[in-house]
Amino acid sequence: MNYAMPRTRVLLVLLMTLGLVLGSIAAPAAATSGSDDGGGSDLESVRTQTLNTIDYKIGLLTDLKNGTSNADRKEVYDGGIAALRAMRNDAETSDDIEALRAMDAEAHDIYHATKAAADAVGQTDEERVAEARRAALDTINYKLGIFRDAKSQTSDPALLEIYAWAIAGLEELKVAAESTDDLETLYALKKNAHQIYDATKKKVAEAEARGEEGDPPKTEEEKAAEALANARRATLRLIEYKVSIFTHAAEAAKNPNVAAVYADAAETIAQFADDARQARSVTALREIDTKVMEIYEATKQAISDDHANPNWQPTETMVTHLASLEAVIDRLVAVAEATAEQSPDTAKAVVKAGSKTVKAIEAVMKTAETGKRLDTRWSDLRVAVHEFRAAIAAHVNAVTGGPACLNGWQIPG
Repeated sequence: MNYAMPRTRVLLVLLMTLGLVLGSIAAPAAATSGSDDGGGSDLESVRTQTLNTIDYKIGLLTDLKNGTSNADRKEVYDGGIAALRAMRNDAETSDDIEALRAMDAEAHDIYHATKAAADAVGQTDEERVAEARRAALDTINYKLGIFRDAKSQTSDPALLEIYAWAIAGLEELKVAAESTDDLETLYALKKNAHQIYDATKKKVAEAEARGEEGDPPKTEEEKAAEALANARRATLRLIEYKVSIFTHAAEAAKNPNVAAVYADAAETIAQFADDARQARSVTALREIDTKVMEIYEATKQAISDDHANPNWQPTETMVTHLASLEAVIDRLVAVAEATAEQSPDTAKAVVKAGSKTVKAIEAVMKTAETGKRLDTRWSDLRVAVHEFRAAIAAHVNAVTGGPACLNGWQIPG
């Protein structure tokens, strides 16, 4: 979207929204005072938050509508705006806190669905090719990641050969996807990636079955040692995942009291790792598992009581923070697009960094519930946020002339 705004308004909007993202990203655990209820359990506070979200999304879609001359796209935007306004009427009269929270989440869904539908209207051939290529490469890269991880975790020659075959095949598809502009070819490459994945899983299953049939019978001591090793790995994974969930829930919590509960639970569970490494029986490891889960469930109960919501999960603490962060990213990207005429290159960099940050947010959300690879995904998000902040700072400097200082963060001139 490219339309001019008066310089004074540009400066105010950029600095205000940049302040929002700095506050959202920098220290979520200290964002509110200890007297805050931590979960917006008060009806009117939840209603206000929901109405603010809906109004914000209506504003974004209205800006997008005003920024296009395509009648079909305007119609799509009108549909999304109408849906949000109807929801706003419901929110104004609803006395159901959970329904209001659901409306808040649905407002995000309506916005993204409307934006995606409008973007698809009147796509050029180049845009369709770019979209198909992105879909093909996303699938190929995802499968590559799975098989590279699997290959690094086995020493079985048969499995190593299978994974090497799969990786080589997917690498060929990747090169082809990056070098073609033919839509049908790109669709086929994505399909081929799924076929390689399915074939590889089948080959692995067959190889493992053959290996079990050809192995000599194990002694009771070998069976016991193998069972102990498997149980130890499972217990250490359980500890790792639960510590990761609580650590990042603490980082995302807006109430410092809630953050402290999560952090204490993470520290307590982490201390079981040494016990698990030294355990000499499966029974001892199972007892550690039980203790870890007791702490996990007790912590969940304490936080759900604090939120006055019996179904509250640590995942929701993270997702709530991430959804708020994504909304701020959307707003800043929209501002950059609106001021792109003043500095096209920096605006483009903001849009690119924003897209990367949103993808990193989605990756964290996918792993937030299990804790598997959550540390890595959270680290990726920190990097993406840092790069986004640098991009928006560069745009602020280019459009307003800078320098500026917000929340103690200096934007150089």
